Amino acid sequence: MRNAGCWLTWNQKPRQFEGTLLSSRASNKGDEQGVTYIYLADHGPRLYDAKVKSVFANELRIVGVEKHESAWVLQEWNCEILAD
Repeated sequence: MRNAGCWLTWNQKPRQFEGTLLSSRASNKGDEQGVTYIYLADHGPRLYDAKVKSVFANELRIVGVEKHESAWVLQEWNCEILAD
């Protein structure tokens, strides 16, 4: 839904990935809490401090922050749940 934190225009297509959505926690040494992030099992970016914005039928809209070059940017994922 965004590229480097900026909304995509009507004629731009978002990056598409397919895979299993997983979560994990990143922490510094001695830091018990850390920060959670979601990612795809095989590839793709990591979305830190992810929050579910909306759920509708087979779609999840998730917002969080992503590392882009040397900056943290706002990112929004639209996830479609595929049936096996």
